[in-house]
Amino acid sequence: MIAGLRVCWRAIRHLNHKGHIYIWANLLWVGLSLPIITAPAAWAGLVKMSHRAHTQPTASIDDFWEGFRENLKRGAVMALLNVVVIGINLFNLLSYASAPPTLPVLMLRWLWIFILVIWFMGQLFMWPLFYEMKQPSLVGALRNALVMIALNPVFTLGVGLGAGLVMAFSTLLVAAWILLTGSLLAIIGTGAVLDRLVMAGLHAPLSDPTVIESPVDSMEG
Repeated sequence: MIAGLRVCWRAIRHLNHKGHIYIWANLLWVGLSLPIITAPAAWAGLVKMSHRAHTQPTASIDDFWEGFRENLKRGAVMALLNVVVIGINLFNLLSYASAPPTLPVLMLRWLWIFILVIWFMGQLFMWPLFYEMKQPSLVGALRNALVMIALNPVFTLGVGLGAGLVMAFSTLLVAAWILLTGSLLAIIGTGAVLDRLVMAGLHAPLSDPTVIESPVDSMEG
């Protein structure tokens, strides 16, 4: 779990170093997410810019636009999946909200919450994995994200806790959602994926010290 929380801390440091492009990208992400159907494509663009900033010397707002444009169709598919997965689970939770708190009801509630959490974490990891694939596909990236969660449950818990705190603080400071929160979540997801890939020997160590520290540090999660 500590390694997952460290990824979140390194994300804050990374944001501090490259904040100017992330603020502009976050503003675009907010605007392009208002039509719900384009929200996943906007998120894909934000992650692509973050991935470029992590792995290459330079990154620019052009990377956001590139990721957004090339994933409009994939984003529409993800928007529909989000409606189905989130809609069904929220409907189930609301339907059983007034039910007596018997053991089966409590187990079902926790199951639906668990599915929503896994779905959120899967999407946090999916697009960074998508950009690491030689032949990227939505199905392959989502599958790899779920495998990553299964192989790193404690690490995922730490990352999820850090991301949850970011969203909680942003809810208290609404302006943060407009300026920084989406970018910070994209950095967290990208940093988490790269951390695990480096640990598995599937990615060369990164030169940016705000992204990956030493392998010894990462092994604690």
